[in-house]
Amino acid sequence: MRDNGFAVTAAPRDIFEETAAVLDQRRRAVRAVASSAADADDCALLLDALGLKPAEGVATVPGPRSAE
Repeated sequence: MRDNGFAVTAAPRDIFEETAAVLDQRRRAVRAVASSAADADDCALLLDALGLKPAEGVATVPGPRSAE
């Protein structure tokens, strides 16, 4: 293989930090794929192709507010 002069500086997953914005974007992407997939197999295939996991689409529900 020829050397093109470019060096790999980071793995694709290392480019983005696990910030709240990135996690929210991944959660929304999983939900968008799930809502537009033809069936469960289609959904699994699309999520795998995008490097997403079904568990990333689960939203956490905030607890009740305190009376204070």
